[in-house]
Amino acid sequence: MRVRPAPASPLYPKLRFAFTDHPITVWAGAILLRLYFELIGLRAALVPLLVTFAKTSNNQIPAVDVLLAWWYGLALGAERFEHLTRYRRDPLLPRLLGLPRFPSPDTVRRFFGRFSYRHTTDVSEALMRLSLGSLRPTLLGHTLDLDSTVFCRYGEHEGSLIGHNPIKHGRPSHHPLVAWLSERRRLLWATLRAGHAGTANGVREFLTQALTMLPAGHRIGLVRADAGFCVTAFFTALEAHELPYIIVARLTPLVRKLVIHRIPEADWQPVTRGIAVADVMATLPAWRGQTRRFVCLRQTLTERPTASGRRLIECPGYTYRVFVTTVPFAAELVTRMYAGRADCENRIKELKEDLSLDTFCLQSFDATDAAFRTGCVLYNLLMGFRETVLPSCWFERRLRAVRDRVFLVGADLIPDARRLRVRFAVPPEERSEFLQRLHTLAEGLPIAAQLEWELADANEPNQPAVHVANVPVPTSYPSPHTPRASP
Repeated sequence: MRVRPAPASPLYPKLRFAFTDHPITVWAGAILLRLYFELIGLRAALVPLLVTFAKTSNNQIPAVDVLLAWWYGLALGAERFEHLTRYRRDPLLPRLLGLPRFPSPDTVRRFFGRFSYRHTTDVSEALMRLSLGSLRPTLLGHTLDLDSTVFCRYGEHEGSLIGHNPIKHGRPSHHPLVAWLSERRRLLWATLRAGHAGTANGVREFLTQALTMLPAGHRIGLVRADAGFCVTAFFTALEAHELPYIIVARLTPLVRKLVIHRIPEADWQPVTRGIAVADVMATLPAWRGQTRRFVCLRQTLTERPTASGRRLIECPGYTYRVFVTTVPFAAELVTRMYAGRADCENRIKELKEDLSLDTFCLQSFDATDAAFRTGCVLYNLLMGFRETVLPSCWFERRLRAVRDRVFLVGADLIPDARRLRVRFAVPPEERSEFLQRLHTLAEGLPIAAQLEWELADANEPNQPAVHVANVPVPTSYPSPHTPRASP
């Protein structure tokens, strides 16, 4: 008797749909991040920091695993606490990441809810120092960029108040303050503030605390900040620490008079078409007689119609920008040195768009601050991962590119005799590079006893593959290893 073939769908010709019992994940590339965490000894460093968060339930997830899961979720693109459910439902991802199971969103919320201000400060300081431990010094010192941003909030939360909001006026927000190491693209320190806080509110204490985060043998060669930080108390703090600075001046009536009447036309030095610079030593009433240097940048609108800067009614046809500085270089060089500060806006975009730190908010202000600061620590860890594991050409790429091109790798798990085999869905032309990254990170680590790398021909159909031995996940690790150069 002839069996009539099943009719084929015109939408999916020659396709048959079925179920599989093999665990499958699309985030298998995150194993590289786990190996990097093992390489720097992150788990061993977290254990003493989170002793106060230990639980007594038999079904508890250790606090170290909760924090690691929080970092993995951010690195893989979670934008809400509820998005952690997608990784909790992944049958293979927790095993690749060395976690007994992925915590639920409520578990992560309760974890941060246990943070007080003292816990948040102590843990974030220790983690920030750990994330900066492998930082390479610069010859002339690091350039420290200070900036603030706005996290819009929807709902009633502690510290979520109406303040300066350039996008959504009148919307409650939080007002973080951040300090960047420009050349190394690292976050030196960050803190969360209430939405109605001014830009320079608490900046003296913030600067003092940020300088304690700097590793031994490093120094600050220059501090740059915008007009929001142009306050006398901040100038005094910088000069007390003997830090050179370039800060944009607020164009108050006194400063406008200074630019227009104290600088003769002959003192303006042309730099290029439509741009001229000048400098002058002067004082303001709030400075109590202390003289500081003003560097002025003037652009002609007829020659540069899109020029940035402030237009003055008293002097039409030009835009002005004024800096207060202690740098003893020529005025043109001072303006060029400050121009590089614009890159810190791209770093803030990575915090808000790539790690989505502006979307995680809890009822308690200390809990929200803890989530924000631990997310900033992850930013530094991902910068170290990029420098250690990926080629130097990745330095200019954003974190979302690392997630989409490195972490987004399909894999399945199948039985293989008495072991389990993890097969990565890596294109043939990328397999040798992926395999080399695995080999470089796994060599000499405790995870090597759990995973056996097949370093045979990477172009074989089932390569690269990983044999997962049936051994328990280790709970303690040795001291941190020295990071190795990128392959």
